[in-house]
Amino acid sequence: MIGEYKINRTTRRCSVGDRPLEPGEVYYSVVMEADEDFKRIDIAADAWTGPPEETIGWWKNRVPRAEEKKREIAPPEVLIELLRSMAEQPAAAKSRFLLALLLLRKRHLKTIEPTATGSPMGAPAQDPRDETEAKPFEAKSRETMLLMSNLDQSTMEVDVVAIGPSEAGTLQDELIDLIYRDVDELPE
Repeated sequence: MIGEYKINRTTRRCSVGDRPLEPGEVYYSVVMEADEDFKRIDIAADAWTGPPEETIGWWKNRVPRAEEKKREIAPPEVLIELLRSMAEQPAAAKSRFLLALLLLRKRHLKTIEPTATGSPMGAPAQDPRDETEAKPFEAKSRETMLLMSNLDQSTMEVDVVAIGPSEAGTLQDELIDLIYRDVDELPE
């Protein structure tokens, strides 16, 4: 079961130089364990030397400029449909996995237990090329999550994929472009 943890919002201050982060400035947010809780610190890009040793996770941000349009996340129905449509795009497997994790985190999706078949989810029990002999299928097994939409109770499979540190920034930017839209004014 995934736990729910509260992490403070950005302070828009560099914790290394103890100075305000300026509009348009790139910075890194770092989450670390603090006693029985978690704390977030922000570090300006010019002071960044990599994540501190006790880091649990980190990501790259940019302080928005005043003239920039505000952005809001697309509605859950749109995001779930986007997740479904990405199933047909093998090159988008990593972005699809991250989108699924985001939707799980926001509780628009939930994991469900697959039915016991004795084979990896989505893999046939035997090689379809040889129907005369009952041999185990020798395909590379893959790990998947079986998910259910909390909106319409439909199900879908999402491949679990490894994401390397060098890919994280690019995938984050790609996901932000996919799920956010510009708005003139945010509703109050």
